Parts: sequence; C-alpha cells; structure tokens
Amino acid sequence: TNSITVTVTDDEDPAISGMPANITQTADAGMCSAEVTWTAPSASDNCNVASFTSTHDSGDAFAVGTTTVTYTALDDAGNSTSASFTVTVTDDEAPSISGTPADITLASDAGNCSAAVFFTAPNATDNCAIATFASSHDSGDTFPVGSTTVTFTATDIHSNTTTATFTVTVIDNEQPTISGMPANITQTADAGECEADVTWTAPTAADNCGIATFSADANSGDAFPVGTTTVTY
Repeated sequence: TNSITVTVTDDEDPAISGMPANITQTADAGMCSAEVTWTAPSASDNCNVASFTSTHDSGDAFAVGTTTVTYTALDDAGNSTSASFTVTVTDDEAPSISGTPADITLASDAGNCSAAVFFTAPNATDNCAIATFASSHDSGDTFPVGSTTVTFTATDIHSNTTTATFTVTVIDNEQPTISGMPANITQTADAGECEADVTWTAPTAADNCGIATFSADANSGDAFPVGTTTVTY
C-alpha cells in the first residue's frame, strides 16, 4: 500500500460589500459631535468568515472633524480584508452671547466732555469652545459726549462668529461759565456830549466741551448814552 497527501490551502481574502460612502454631517444642536448612522456592510468568504469587526458602529457619536471608520473581515485561514470610509462632522453653530447690557444714558462727568462708564460684561458660550471673546470698549472706559456703540464679538474654535451690541449715550448738561465780568461802571459824559465812550476788560467764557459762541450786546469802547445801560454777555 502506498499513499499521498493532498493539501489544499485557502489563500483567498474575504470580500466586503456594501461599504457606505463618505459621510458629512453637521454637529447636533448644542453638541460638539453628532450621532451618525449608516447601513453596515457585509462580509463573505470562499470558506468561512471567522470575524467581522469595525472601529466604530452605526449610531456612535463622532467628534467635530474627520474620523476614519474601518471594517476588517478575517477568515478561518487567517486571510483578512479591510475597507474604510470617513465621517466628517462640521461645526456650523455660532457662539451665543448672554447678558449684553441694556443701552446706557448718563451725564458727562463734571468739568469733562466725557464720562467714565461702568457695566457688567456679557458671557460667551459655544457648543465646542470659544477661541476669542473681544469687545470694542471695556467697563470703566471714558466715553465722549454723544452716542457710542459697544460691540462684543465671540469667535469659536471653528471660526463661527457672533456679535452683540449696546449703545452708550453721554449727555452734556453742564452750562458754560463766564469769568472776569467787569464791575458796574459809572462814568461822566464826554465833554460836550450826551454820552460817553466806555471801556473795560472783556470777560472770558469756558465750557467742559467747548464754546460755540460768546457774544455781548455791547462792546468795550462803545458810546453809551446818559442813563443806565445793561450789558449782557
């Protein structure tokens, strides 16, 4: 009796079919991730599939960014096949700004054409994270007379931006001041005249913001008739 052995080897890799196409999805509201679902592929082999695994499952939460999902099929002979697709989650949600102050109206500081204004700064939040939160003005800054818009700008780590504003109105309620007013003047009429040329040192005017006009109804050197005349600045 004689015999021979016949050994048949399995060198054929498993096949994976029905792989999903690449997926792009927006992050879930208020989240820096998204639950992503797909129809799982299937694996077949000329002999037998021993295991069929994946790095992620349908319904998993995926972080903002791009993640590779890989399926691996292994047969009884140790042959394996892998196939992949990508899941890209985008962050399209802008930051939110809360606690923006109401508009502020106040009088200028005494002697100044401006006012130091104080307010409580708002807060910024985001589904992922805030990269920068800036303001055009800070509490305690000096604001000129007039209306100024204060703008807060929040930018998240994915460049989404939100702005919020309020206005600061500073009013000038301070009256100008006149200094150096001459004392009352009594003078004799010029010889041969029923009047007198009267001179004095003119007063000056000052204001916290600025003098627009400074006028008088008579000037030093004018001729005044006999009697009493009131000069008003």
